[in-house]
Amino acid sequence: MARKGSKSTGRLARTLALSCALAGFIGGVLVTFAVIQNIGGALEDPEAAKRGWPVGFGLSLLSAAICGGAAMVVGGKLATRITDVGLAVSKLGRGGSEVRVRVSGNDEVAKLGHSVQYLATDLAALLSSQDEAGGAPVSMDPLVKQLRDKTVPQSPPRVPGFEVDAALSDGSRGGLDYFDIVVNPEDETQAVAYVVTAEGQGALAVYACRLARDEIQRALAQGAAPRRALAHTNKVMKKHLPAGACAVATLLLMNSEGCKLYQAGARTPLMICQRGEVLELNAEGIALGLDDGPVFEKSLRPQPIEMSPGVRLVFGNEALLRAEGILELLPQHSPRHTNMFMNMILGGIEQDAGSDGLREDVVLITVKKESQE
Repeated sequence: MARKGSKSTGRLARTLALSCALAGFIGGVLVTFAVIQNIGGALEDPEAAKRGWPVGFGLSLLSAAICGGAAMVVGGKLATRITDVGLAVSKLGRGGSEVRVRVSGNDEVAKLGHSVQYLATDLAALLSSQDEAGGAPVSMDPLVKQLRDKTVPQSPPRVPGFEVDAALSDGSRGGLDYFDIVVNPEDETQAVAYVVTAEGQGALAVYACRLARDEIQRALAQGAAPRRALAHTNKVMKKHLPAGACAVATLLLMNSEGCKLYQAGARTPLMICQRGEVLELNAEGIALGLDDGPVFEKSLRPQPIEMSPGVRLVFGNEALLRAEGILELLPQHSPRHTNMFMNMILGGIEQDAGSDGLREDVVLITVKKESQE
């Protein structure tokens, strides 16, 4: 969702700034009065106490300016976040269902944004299922789930220089995501981790997503580089699918030189965990199946990632990014060994979901550079 300004955003920030400035000024005046009253009688020169008032008023004005300026900045950011949620609610109220809420932090505004996003996701799935079949979302179909579950990797491969793992945590609404980690058969020091996600909820989306997964998997298993695997998959999908059908994918190449991120239409960022911080990274590229080839290949702009010992990369599906508290869990557990990291992250997400359990399938893939001993 595009970030838009509004008069209400400015009014909220100005009101908060004026209130804080007034409080800062009054506080400064009261402190000045108290100081002069307490030490005025002890001064030999009575005029010295009088001269303290202009200094006190000056400091009070300075305090008001600092408090007001800080409140203006904080109030502007808070108001912008509230406005984003309000715009999403307004769009839902007008009948729109394709809504993405910009959420940051872990405060009450962020929780409200997550709730609105869940509502929008549920509404979009419901409308799609009503249009196509009148039943439950196709991701909840047991046969669709079985089709996906047969491809879920049972154990991670060994990639020299890296700790790698990938796992799925089931949700009640299911999901249309495929993932795996494939070692290059011609070079065992090189591997590619990927996630392929459907665009839409109908039967065509299921087929398009599975076709994309099968072609990417086949190309990587034959030793193709990520760019070549994506270009091949795009051509196959464009040839065999009707116009508009597509899927999105994220591929992460890892080798002795570092890592490189490829994304074809995927909007979910890769998260870089290092030194207690979480940085987000996206690469450019359009979705698979929309173009015959030239535009798609030109749109792919991978992002290289320099890997030093201890740096951890994390990515997955959109449900992972929507999981409550994920940005706090990642830096907390990133230093752990990858086996423990996976258990703590998925366990934390499931615990935060409460007694009702996860609503959506959560896909988690992680790559960590091993320490050199």
